[in-house]
Amino acid sequence: MKSVSNKLFSFCKLHFFLTVLFLFLLFAVHWIPEEQILEHSISFLPRNPEYSTLWNSLLGQNSGYRWNGVQVLFRPLLSLFSTGQIRYLCMIAFFLMFFSAAMQISRKLSPPFGFLFLFSFLWADILPVSYSLSQAGCFLITFAAILILLGKTPRYEKEDPSRLYLIFYAIGAVTVFLDTGTIPILTLGIPLTIAFLSLRKFSNITGIPGILAYCSISWSLGCAFLTITKWLITVLATGKNFFPEYLKRLWEENFGSIHSLSQIPLSLYNNLREFLSRADFGMKTLVILLLILTVIYLGLFAAGHRVRRACLALVPLVFISLLPFVFYLLTPARGLVHATLSSRALITAMYPVLLFLYGMLDTERLWRQITDGVKSLWRN
Repeated sequence: MKSVSNKLFSFCKLHFFLTVLFLFLLFAVHWIPEEQILEHSISFLPRNPEYSTLWNSLLGQNSGYRWNGVQVLFRPLLSLFSTGQIRYLCMIAFFLMFFSAAMQISRKLSPPFGFLFLFSFLWADILPVSYSLSQAGCFLITFAAILILLGKTPRYEKEDPSRLYLIFYAIGAVTVFLDTGTIPILTLGIPLTIAFLSLRKFSNITGIPGILAYCSISWSLGCAFLTITKWLITVLATGKNFFPEYLKRLWEENFGSIHSLSQIPLSLYNNLREFLSRADFGMKTLVILLLILTVIYLGLFAAGHRVRRACLALVPLVFISLLPFVFYLLTPARGLVHATLSSRALITAMYPVLLFLYGMLDTERLWRQITDGVKSLWRN
C-alpha cells in the first residue's frame, strides 16, 4: 500500500512541477515588450479584448483547451527573426534531432534499427514538416523522447519500471503543451517502440506487454490531466467555466458533424476511403510494401530460410503498429480534416512493422550465406 501511495505521490509531484514550469514559461515570454514583437506575430497571438495578451495566448480563441505553449518558442524568436528565418531554424533543429535520434538508436540498440527508423520517416515526405511551425512540434517531442529513453540504459535493469511511467506521463503532458492538435499519436507510438526494444535488450523484466500498456495509460493521463489543469486555471483566473466550450471544440475536431450514433459508421467508412485514396504514405502504400516484403520472404523460405521462433516475443510491436489506426478510427473527423497529417502519423505503424519483419529474419544465417556466396563467386 505504501509503495502505491509513493508512486501516486511521484506522479502528483511531476504533475505539479510540469504545471508550474508551463505557467512560468508562458508568463516569462510575455515579459518581452510588445514593440519588440514583429507585426506577423499577430497571426500567432489570437486576441480577445476581454483579456490581456498573456491570457489570450493562454486561453486561446479557437483552441482554448490547448495550452498554446508554442508561444514560448515563437515570441522570443519573433523579436529577433522573421517568419522565414524561424522556419529555417525549425528545419535545422528538426534534422539535427532526427539524425541524433537515429544515431542513438543505432548505437544503443542496433544499427539496422536506426536504419529502419530513418527509412520509416523518410518514406512519409517529412521535408515540408521540418519547416512547418504548426506540424513539427510532435516530431521534435518524439525525437527528444527517444534521446531521453536511450540516455540512461541502466534504468531498464531495475525491476520497478515506475520511472518509465513518469517519462511517458511527461511526454503526454509536453504533447498537450506544445502540440497544436496535429499528430499526437506519434509521440506515443515511436517512444513506446523504443521502450519495448530497450526493455528486451537491457532488462530481465517479465510482463513487458503489461509495462507497455501502463506506459500508454500514463501518456494518456498526462494529456488528460494537463488539459483539465488548464481548465481549472482558467476558472480561477477568469471566473468563467470554459469546460463546455472545450468539450464542444474537442467534439468538432474529432467527430465533426456527427450528431447521432447512426452517423459514426458512415464517418468511419469515409475516413477509411480517405486513407485508401491518399497519393503519398497511407494504407494503400503500406499494403503494397507488405506484399513486396511477403514475396521476398517467400523467396527466402524457398531458399531454406525459416522464421525465427524468437519473433513471437516481438508480437507487441504489431499491437503498437495498430495505434494510429485505432486513434483515427476513434476520431474519424480528425482523419478527414487532417488527411495529410494522419498519413504521416502512420509512421507509427510503419516503424514497428518493419522491426517485426526484420526480427523474423535469421540475420546471422543470411549474412553467412551472403558472405559464402560472395567468396565462392570471387574464387570462380
